[in-house]
Amino acid sequence: MNFSYFLAWMLPWVAGCGICLALNRGRREPGDLVAAAGMGFLVGVFLAAALACLFAAGNTAAAFSRGAPWLAGIGFLAWTVVFTFRRPSPAPDLMAKAGSFGWRLLWGLLLLAILIRLDTIASETLLHPTFPWDAWSAWAVKPKAWFLLGHHVPYAPMAEWLAKPDLDLRTSGIWDYPELLAWVQIWFASAVGSWNEPLINAVWVGVLAAIGLASYGHWRALGVRPAMTMLLVYGLMSLPLLDAHAALAGYADLWLAAAFGMAILCWLRWIRQRNAGQLLLAAAFALSLPLIKLEGAVWLLILSTVMLLGMLSRRSRWMVFAILVCALAIGIALGGFLMPIFGLGWIHLAWGQVTIPALGELDLHWRPVGSAMLSGLLTLPNWHLLWYLAPLVIALRWRVFAADRCARSLGTLLASCALFLFVLFFFTDASAWAENYTSANRLILHIVPAVFSLLALLLSDVRLSAAGRSPEPLVQTSPG
Repeated sequence: MNFSYFLAWMLPWVAGCGICLALNRGRREPGDLVAAAGMGFLVGVFLAAALACLFAAGNTAAAFSRGAPWLAGIGFLAWTVVFTFRRPSPAPDLMAKAGSFGWRLLWGLLLLAILIRLDTIASETLLHPTFPWDAWSAWAVKPKAWFLLGHHVPYAPMAEWLAKPDLDLRTSGIWDYPELLAWVQIWFASAVGSWNEPLINAVWVGVLAAIGLASYGHWRALGVRPAMTMLLVYGLMSLPLLDAHAALAGYADLWLAAAFGMAILCWLRWIRQRNAGQLLLAAAFALSLPLIKLEGAVWLLILSTVMLLGMLSRRSRWMVFAILVCALAIGIALGGFLMPIFGLGWIHLAWGQVTIPALGELDLHWRPVGSAMLSGLLTLPNWHLLWYLAPLVIALRWRVFAADRCARSLGTLLASCALFLFVLFFFTDASAWAENYTSANRLILHIVPAVFSLLALLLSDVRLSAAGRSPEPLVQTSPG
């Protein structure tokens, strides 16, 4: 490891934190600094990848040296805005109002447990090269080829590659996968000076830490008490499947879960506080989803639809919803229609059939995979007790949906995501992913940080009794 590699970590983080704080021009809330530290890492790394693509396509080994000055300049401008227009703000809110000494002690122990877990995961990541099948056979193929060749080369379908014997044209089974993460890997590889996979893959651990920081900061800003927030963060950060995606680095699913979760956190802040900067950050994270993985296009479509409908009045919302349903029904009745989706291209929808350019034709009919899905969620050691506790919390705290618009909006979004996953696994060939316990869990992982955000909203007005009694609800519930 060298100084350039250290800067490759610090420059994106510092610049991204500055951008997040510069955009957050509303009233400073508890947890804002922690939230900016988490979101800023992802913003900065994505920005570094964009600069590498823009300035180093012809010389991938120079990605860091060419992109670093621009990133430093952007960070300097962002922090100039932060300090020029700074506002009076409370001290960094970590344990403020955490309750009695017992709860403060629990808060500290949970933080220590999270740090130990991150250290263990980082040690595991740094011990081995790219290991999982999809990681080295799919996601690392392009950046490794570009870095070892010294320049970017296009990838094309097999038929086009056979028809054009061009030395600068390559092919693979994943030729059409998004390339944002490939440029992230180029950024770190160029800083190291070689294709050192453990050092390149260490950024996956950084993303896991960013999820924890952003979640803690935003949940505190949304009014969740420190002790409850830390309990939820520990629950999220200790999920075996989430940790496995950091320790066995290389998949894109952890990044998609982070970007989707942060888009939702910023969106919730905008609903609650009407902070335009949070809406801009939500839009930026949402638009990055199709650039990370193909499934991100679907999450973007669902999120943007729910967000736009939520901006309308209740009457207008139902009118638009009815018009969309009628248009969909008429189009299918007339033999199908084409619909453009950013990241997937033109999708053809017809009765019992969906054609997606990247996936081919999907035949829609019932597949009985309920037992496999339930087994994957409830019996395998992927999720601890999450899918037992989440329905229980929703059932016990369902009155919060009526009182809190944030909870209603997020509940609607997650219900839409669940409906999509239900159709995907029970009505398409993706049912095989449920039967062999592979990609079904990885797709569910994408929405897990958002599920924890819903739990945080539902439990935000619960006071953890200092005397060890049962949790007591506060007298008032914020209407959001």
